Amino acid sequence: ASHRGCGAAMSGSDESARLERVYDLSATAAWIRAGGFRRVALQIPDDLLHDAVNLAAALERRCVASGDAATASGGDAVPPTRVFVLADTTFGSCCVDEVAAAHHAADAIVH
Repeated sequence: ASHRGCGAAMSGSDESARLERVYDLSATAAWIRAGGFRRVALQIPDDLLHDAVNLAAALERRCVASGDAATASGGDAVPPTRVFVLADTTFGSCCVDEVAAAHHAADAIVH
């Protein structure tokens, strides 16, 4: 599965607002939760890699804040969603790197 959600250092709240605006974090986190994805690969173009770490952390926080770390219907703990960055050089910003995601056992790719 894949999802598109792309688009200067700032204060924490300004940076959070910018990431939300540029990358549509609410919709992306909702897509991750709705799919039940636990290992999510984040692939963004080379010129946006400067946002990658903050973006991955923000997505993880949004999944946890929305009840991601709850228990399954059988009472077993559901593992939290982990978002990791595919930082390989991309061929082009339009190309989804499904092979790299598969090598890291990703359930989904945010591109």
